This record gives sequence, structure tokens and C-alpha cells, in this order.
Amino acid sequence: MQILKYGAVRLAIFFAVFALCVVLRTGWLWAAVVATIVSFAVSYLVLNPMRLRANRELQNAWEGRRGAAGKTESEDADVEDSYTHGRFMDPAEMHEFTQDASDSSKQRRDGE
Repeated sequence: MQILKYGAVRLAIFFAVFALCVVLRTGWLWAAVVATIVSFAVSYLVLNPMRLRANRELQNAWEGRRGAAGKTESEDADVEDSYTHGRFMDPAEMHEFTQDASDSSKQRRDGE
């Protein structure tokens, strides 16, 4: 939600500066360039806490961390984990299994 708020505020700043430049008859292209630069500068200098919160929210979503809204997802994941527990090998266990198998086959070859 913070991402949407931050984006909306940046767009509002952009369009406000753009409209002001158009009213001052700077031309469409110059209005867009000036509005882009001003909205970037204002959002970087003034909206830094909002930007950091949006960044943290996006990072949590990207890494798959469960937030307060993830109660149903958490319950579903627990049910899936209980269903698959013991049915499949963990990649770390698989590595140990293949190491043990290769060691035992090496011992059999050496013993022959």
C-alpha cells in the first residue's frame, strides 16, 4: 500500500509542476522535462521516509515474507508443509545421501 501512496504523491507533484509550466507557456517538452526533474528532486529530498517505507514493503513482498495480511497464506503453507513432510528429500539431505552412496560404492570397489 505504501508503494501506491508514494507513486500517487510523485505523480501528483509531477502533474502539478507540469500544469504550472504549461500555464507559464514553456512548451510541452520543456514542461515534461522540468516536471520530471522537479518531481524527482522533491520526492528524493522531502519524501525520503515514504520512499524508504515503500522500498521496505516491496522488499518484503519480493522476498516472500509474511505480513499481517498473510494469515490465510500462512495457514495454507502449514497445511502444505504437513502434507509433504517426509515425502520428499531436502536438497541438503539429498547431497548427503549421494555422498554416502558414492563412498560406499568406492569402498566396495576397493575391497574387490
